[in-house]
Amino acid sequence: MKNVHKIIFIIILLLAGFFRFWNLASLPSGLNWDEISHGYNAYSLLKTGKDQWGQSWPIFNFRAYGDYPTAANLYFTLPSIALFGLNAFSIRLPAAIFGLLFVVFNYFLAKLIFKNEKLALFNMFLAALSPWALFPSRGVFQSNLAQFFFIAGLYYFYKSLLKPNSAYLSALFFGVSLYSYHNTRIAVPLLIFYFIIYYWRQLKNRTHLYALIIFLFLAIPNLLNLFSPESRARNRWVGIINPNSINLINEKRRLFEGPALLNRALNNKVLYFSNQLLGNYLNLFNPFPLFFTGSQNYQFNPPGTGLLFVILLPLFYFGLFRLRQFFIPLLITLLPAALTVGDFPSIRATIALPFYFLAISYGASLIKKNKYFYLVIWIFLLEFLIYWSKYLKYNQNYSQNWQYGYQEMVAKLKENYSSYEKIYITKKYGEAHEFILFYWPWDPEKYQNDPNLNWDFHADWYWVNAFDKFIFVNDWEIADLTLPPNSLLITSPNNYSKNNGKLINSVNFLNNQKAFEFISYE
Repeated sequence: MKNVHKIIFIIILLLAGFFRFWNLASLPSGLNWDEISHGYNAYSLLKTGKDQWGQSWPIFNFRAYGDYPTAANLYFTLPSIALFGLNAFSIRLPAAIFGLLFVVFNYFLAKLIFKNEKLALFNMFLAALSPWALFPSRGVFQSNLAQFFFIAGLYYFYKSLLKPNSAYLSALFFGVSLYSYHNTRIAVPLLIFYFIIYYWRQLKNRTHLYALIIFLFLAIPNLLNLFSPESRARNRWVGIINPNSINLINEKRRLFEGPALLNRALNNKVLYFSNQLLGNYLNLFNPFPLFFTGSQNYQFNPPGTGLLFVILLPLFYFGLFRLRQFFIPLLITLLPAALTVGDFPSIRATIALPFYFLAISYGASLIKKNKYFYLVIWIFLLEFLIYWSKYLKYNQNYSQNWQYGYQEMVAKLKENYSSYEKIYITKKYGEAHEFILFYWPWDPEKYQNDPNLNWDFHADWYWVNAFDKFIFVNDWEIADLTLPPNSLLITSPNNYSKNNGKLINSVNFLNNQKAFEFISYE
């Protein structure tokens, strides 16, 4: 039987590896601006010891576009760029590797919790092919890095209840996770605090005390950084209490026609915050986004596909009800996602995946007859095949969502670069300058010291307006531009004056719709 389990383990591992590494550079079809930013900043560090803004070896955050993502992913990307150059494969490779390791640790964790090889393999199977775990493994998502360090820390913590020395590894992995993603900075310290209270009797020893000191050594600088303007920048956009929510509360107060005291009681930050938080929490257990629709942000999943497969729906809710000791840890890990606004926060909630999978696996343990258990597996596989076929079509039909076309545009731009004195480029598809830097690739030192580099900061964003001979223009401004002779305009389709401009080239999305047109002014 042990040999059979080993074979199944290897098969699941091979499946997980295949669907994470196969055509990694071209599925999804393009690199989005976050991927491009991570890649070029890592490249800049490799070449100059500074990111593109001139900051030397950032520890907590790097500027990017003004959203200040965590810096850890840059450093895990350096080796692959050094080995394979600056390209889609090299910057996505760490995500695929950590995604595969996440699958393996789901097996270890379930085996430790359930003491059952079949359930451990089933848990691993869920992590291998569930869209919620697979999709982020094929792109540059900070969450993917964080969820690996989180589950490794979680596994070694539970193992330390039996073998205390494992607490050191738990402290190390949990500590590193704080540098991986904004969400872990909130969830991990709260979870450790809960564990100390819940497992107090089992943790009263020197080993766990020393491990806690190691964790605090790693955590305290990061937690202090939480209050920095850089760390709070992202929260200003996506947090429950943001400028828009404040304006909404004030507007409700202004329009309220009752007594002033009642107005303050009904329209205030505390009540608004509480309602939003409760609603967000409930949404994270909502079967529709979980099992049917997923996120409406198509950079996070194909349209109309759930994050988990429908066959798992009853297993999740039954398992969650019966496996109650993990309910509070699940709520804690979901807290950062629940503190944000917008559509279903699938990426922000990924660190909670181990608890979702454990609940599903426990639900599967309630199936008493093997034939029904295996039926679940076969239906799961069928749903996966349907999902994968949708994923391939999604890659074709929604390439614009992944900013496909920039690589092709830059290739044609390089061919025409020497023929023009000025090159004007639309900002329609987002951060055109970053794609030029990446796909050229542009010498980072040359860029950092470029006398023509022009940028400004407004609306909580760093806008690059020009560098070298490139000038970046809002799409709606292009029709009114008067371009000088010997200029090239790269714009969205049919967005130029046909009086003196000559169409010389174009780039299409994968669905054959026009993305860019090249207009020559002689």
